[in-house]
Amino acid sequence: MGNRDRIVDAAIELMNKNGCVVGTTQLVEHLSISPGNLYYHFRNREEILVEVLSRLTSDLDAVLKVKPYETPIASWLASIFIGGAQVLRQYRFFFSSSLELVMKDERLADQYRNFTARGIKQVDAILKRVLANAAGQLRLTAAERGRLAENMWVLWTSWPRYIEIVAGAGNVEKEILRNHEYLEFLLRPYLDPKFFKAVVTHVRKLQRLDNQTWGVMR
Repeated sequence: MGNRDRIVDAAIELMNKNGCVVGTTQLVEHLSISPGNLYYHFRNREEILVEVLSRLTSDLDAVLKVKPYETPIASWLASIFIGGAQVLRQYRFFFSSSLELVMKDERLADQYRNFTARGIKQVDAILKRVLANAAGQLRLTAAERGRLAENMWVLWTSWPRYIEIVAGAGNVEKEILRNHEYLEFLLRPYLDPKFFKAVVTHVRKLQRLDNQTWGVMR
Protein backbone atom coordinates (compact mmCIF):
# COMPACT_ATOMS: atom_id res chain seq x y z
CA MET A 1 0.00 0.00 0.00
CA GLY A 2 1.37 3.40 -0.99
CA ASN A 3 1.53 6.35 1.39
CA ARG A 4 -1.40 8.06 -0.31
CA ASP A 5 -3.73 5.19 0.58
CA ARG A 6 -2.18 4.88 4.03
CA ILE A 7 -2.92 8.55 4.72
CA VAL A 8 -6.56 8.17 3.72
CA ASP A 9 -6.94 4.99 5.77
CA ALA A 10 -5.37 6.70 8.78
CA ALA A 11 -7.70 9.70 8.42
CA ILE A 12 -10.73 7.41 8.50
CA GLU A 13 -9.38 5.46 11.46
CA LEU A 14 -8.39 8.46 13.59
CA MET A 15 -11.47 10.56 12.83
CA ASN A 16 -13.75 7.65 13.64
CA LYS A 17 -11.95 7.44 16.97
CA ASN A 18 -11.34 11.11 17.81
CA GLY A 19 -13.69 13.12 15.58
CA CYS A 20 -13.08 16.03 13.26
CA VAL A 21 -10.39 17.56 15.50
CA VAL A 22 -7.85 15.29 13.80
CA GLY A 23 -5.55 17.21 11.47
CA THR A 24 -2.45 16.63 9.37
CA THR A 25 -0.16 16.80 12.42
CA GLN A 26 -1.91 13.85 14.06
CA LEU A 27 -1.85 11.91 10.80
CA VAL A 28 1.88 12.44 10.37
CA GLU A 29 2.55 11.29 13.93
CA HIS A 30 0.26 8.28 13.61
CA LEU A 31 1.91 7.11 10.38
CA SER A 32 5.48 8.01 11.42
CA ILE A 33 6.09 9.87 8.16
CA SER A 34 7.47 13.33 7.51
CA PRO A 35 5.13 16.28 6.94
CA GLY A 36 6.65 16.63 3.48
CA ASN A 37 5.62 13.09 2.65
CA LEU A 38 2.00 13.88 3.49
CA TYR A 39 2.00 17.22 1.68
CA TYR A 40 3.47 15.55 -1.40
CA HIS A 41 0.15 13.71 -1.74
CA PHE A 42 -2.30 16.20 -0.18
CA ARG A 43 -1.95 19.95 0.25
CA ASN A 44 -4.22 20.05 3.29
CA ARG A 45 -6.76 18.08 5.31
CA GLU A 46 -9.60 19.06 2.99
CA GLU A 47 -7.92 17.30 0.07
CA ILE A 48 -7.73 14.16 2.18
CA LEU A 49 -11.44 14.47 2.97
CA VAL A 50 -12.20 14.81 -0.74
CA GLU A 51 -10.53 11.43 -1.23
CA VAL A 52 -12.41 9.96 1.74
CA LEU A 53 -15.72 11.16 0.32
CA SER A 54 -14.85 9.66 -3.06
CA ARG A 55 -14.27 6.31 -1.34
CA LEU A 56 -17.50 6.66 0.59
CA THR A 57 -19.42 7.37 -2.61
CA SER A 58 -17.91 4.37 -4.34
CA ASP A 59 -18.62 2.03 -1.42
CA LEU A 60 -22.21 3.19 -1.13
CA ASP A 61 -22.70 2.88 -4.90
CA ALA A 62 -21.80 -0.79 -4.57
CA VAL A 63 -24.64 -1.18 -2.06
CA LEU A 64 -27.34 0.95 -3.68
CA LYS A 65 -26.79 0.32 -7.38
CA VAL A 66 -29.86 -1.21 -9.01
CA LYS A 67 -28.98 -3.60 -11.81
CA PRO A 68 -31.26 -3.64 -14.88
CA TYR A 69 -34.04 -6.22 -14.62
CA GLU A 70 -32.89 -7.33 -11.15
CA THR A 71 -35.80 -8.89 -9.26
CA PRO A 72 -36.24 -7.19 -5.87
CA ILE A 73 -36.50 -10.28 -3.69
CA ALA A 74 -36.44 -10.01 0.10
CA SER A 75 -32.78 -11.03 0.45
CA TRP A 76 -31.78 -8.29 -2.01
CA LEU A 77 -33.48 -5.56 0.01
CA ALA A 78 -32.07 -7.02 3.24
CA SER A 79 -28.54 -6.83 1.81
CA ILE A 80 -29.11 -3.15 1.05
CA PHE A 81 -30.20 -2.44 4.64
CA ILE A 82 -27.19 -4.24 6.11
CA GLY A 83 -24.75 -2.96 3.49
CA GLY A 84 -25.89 0.59 4.16
CA ALA A 85 -25.37 0.11 7.89
CA GLN A 86 -21.86 -1.23 7.26
CA VAL A 87 -20.95 1.82 5.16
CA LEU A 88 -22.39 4.06 7.86
CA ARG A 89 -20.19 2.37 10.46
CA GLN A 90 -17.08 2.56 8.28
CA TYR A 91 -17.43 6.32 7.66
CA ARG A 92 -19.36 7.31 10.78
CA PHE A 93 -17.18 10.35 11.52
CA PHE A 94 -18.11 11.92 8.19
CA PHE A 95 -21.81 11.84 9.02
CA SER A 96 -21.53 12.81 12.66
CA SER A 97 -19.43 15.87 11.73
CA SER A 98 -20.47 16.52 8.12
CA LEU A 99 -21.31 20.20 8.60
CA GLU A 100 -18.06 20.94 10.43
CA LEU A 101 -16.02 19.01 7.88
CA VAL A 102 -17.37 20.22 4.55
CA MET A 103 -18.46 23.82 5.00
CA LYS A 104 -14.92 25.20 5.24
CA ASP A 105 -14.11 24.11 1.69
CA GLU A 106 -16.42 24.88 -1.24
CA ARG A 107 -15.14 21.99 -3.34
CA LEU A 108 -15.84 19.55 -0.52
CA ALA A 109 -19.24 21.12 0.15
CA ASP A 110 -20.22 20.76 -3.52
CA GLN A 111 -19.00 17.17 -3.52
CA TYR A 112 -21.12 16.39 -0.46
CA ARG A 113 -24.19 18.01 -2.01
CA ASN A 114 -23.70 15.87 -5.11
CA PHE A 115 -23.24 12.80 -2.91
CA THR A 116 -26.53 13.62 -1.16
CA ALA A 117 -28.49 14.15 -4.37
CA ARG A 118 -27.02 10.97 -5.83
CA GLY A 119 -27.90 8.94 -2.74
CA ILE A 120 -31.51 10.13 -2.59
CA LYS A 121 -31.92 9.32 -6.29
CA GLN A 122 -30.54 5.83 -5.72
CA VAL A 123 -32.84 5.21 -2.76
CA ASP A 124 -35.81 6.38 -4.83
CA ALA A 125 -34.83 3.96 -7.62
CA ILE A 126 -34.73 1.11 -5.09
CA LEU A 127 -38.14 2.07 -3.71
CA LYS A 128 -39.59 2.28 -7.21
CA ARG A 129 -38.36 -1.22 -8.02
CA VAL A 130 -39.52 -2.73 -4.71
CA LEU A 131 -42.93 -1.07 -4.64
CA ALA A 132 -43.61 -2.12 -8.22
CA ASN A 133 -43.30 -5.75 -7.14
CA ALA A 134 -44.18 -5.95 -3.44
CA ALA A 135 -46.40 -3.00 -2.61
CA GLY A 136 -48.76 -3.08 0.34
CA GLN A 137 -52.25 -1.61 0.57
CA LEU A 138 -50.96 1.94 0.99
CA ARG A 139 -49.85 3.33 -2.37
CA LEU A 140 -47.49 6.21 -3.07
CA THR A 141 -47.40 8.66 -5.94
CA ALA A 142 -44.01 9.28 -7.54
CA ALA A 143 -43.75 12.56 -5.61
CA GLU A 144 -44.62 10.86 -2.32
CA ARG A 145 -42.12 8.11 -3.02
CA GLY A 146 -39.47 10.77 -3.58
CA ARG A 147 -40.24 12.33 -0.21
CA LEU A 148 -40.03 8.93 1.46
CA ALA A 149 -36.62 8.39 -0.18
CA GLU A 150 -35.44 11.75 1.14
CA ASN A 151 -36.73 10.98 4.65
CA MET A 152 -34.92 7.64 4.64
CA TRP A 153 -31.72 9.34 3.47
CA VAL A 154 -31.94 12.01 6.19
CA LEU A 155 -32.49 9.34 8.84
CA TRP A 156 -29.56 7.31 7.53
CA THR A 157 -27.06 10.19 7.31
CA SER A 158 -28.03 11.78 10.63
CA TRP A 159 -28.01 8.54 12.60
CA PRO A 160 -24.32 8.55 13.70
CA ARG A 161 -24.58 12.04 15.19
CA TYR A 162 -27.75 11.11 17.05
CA ILE A 163 -26.22 7.89 18.38
CA GLU A 164 -23.02 9.61 19.54
CA ILE A 165 -25.17 11.90 21.66
CA VAL A 166 -27.53 9.34 23.23
CA ALA A 167 -25.55 6.07 23.33
CA GLY A 168 -22.12 7.07 24.61
CA ALA A 169 -18.78 6.40 23.00
CA GLY A 170 -18.60 2.76 24.07
CA ASN A 171 -21.75 1.77 22.21
CA VAL A 172 -21.51 3.85 19.02
CA GLU A 173 -20.47 1.11 16.60
CA LYS A 174 -23.08 -1.35 17.84
CA GLU A 175 -25.90 1.18 17.88
CA ILE A 176 -25.08 2.52 14.41
CA LEU A 177 -25.87 -0.93 13.01
CA ARG A 178 -29.41 -0.63 14.40
CA ASN A 179 -30.12 2.08 11.85
CA HIS A 180 -31.72 -0.43 9.50
CA GLU A 181 -34.50 -1.09 12.02
CA TYR A 182 -35.76 2.47 11.66
CA LEU A 183 -35.45 2.44 7.88
CA GLU A 184 -37.52 -0.75 7.87
CA PHE A 185 -40.09 0.99 10.07
CA LEU A 186 -40.44 3.86 7.59
CA LEU A 187 -40.91 1.48 4.68
CA ARG A 188 -43.13 -1.12 6.36
CA PRO A 189 -46.55 0.54 5.73
CA TYR A 190 -45.97 0.44 1.98
CA LEU A 191 -44.79 -3.17 1.64
CA ASP A 192 -46.70 -6.41 1.31
CA PRO A 193 -46.72 -7.89 4.86
CA LYS A 194 -45.31 -11.27 3.78
CA PHE A 195 -42.53 -9.60 1.83
CA PHE A 196 -41.69 -7.33 4.76
CA LYS A 197 -41.54 -10.30 7.13
CA ALA A 198 -39.17 -12.09 4.74
CA VAL A 199 -36.96 -8.98 4.53
CA VAL A 200 -36.69 -8.79 8.33
CA THR A 201 -35.80 -12.49 8.52
CA HIS A 202 -32.98 -12.05 5.99
CA VAL A 203 -31.78 -8.87 7.72
CA ARG A 204 -31.44 -10.68 11.05
CA LYS A 205 -29.42 -13.47 9.42
CA LEU A 206 -27.08 -11.00 7.71
CA GLN A 207 -26.76 -9.00 10.91
CA ARG A 208 -25.63 -12.06 12.87
CA LEU A 209 -23.03 -12.87 10.21
CA ASP A 210 -21.81 -9.26 10.19
CA ASN A 211 -21.50 -9.21 13.98
CA GLN A 212 -19.44 -12.41 13.90
CA THR A 213 -17.17 -11.09 11.14
CA TRP A 214 -16.75 -7.70 12.80
CA GLY A 215 -15.87 -9.35 16.10
CA VAL A 216 -13.11 -11.36 14.44
CA MET A 217 -11.79 -8.32 12.56
CA ARG A 218 -11.59 -6.27 15.76
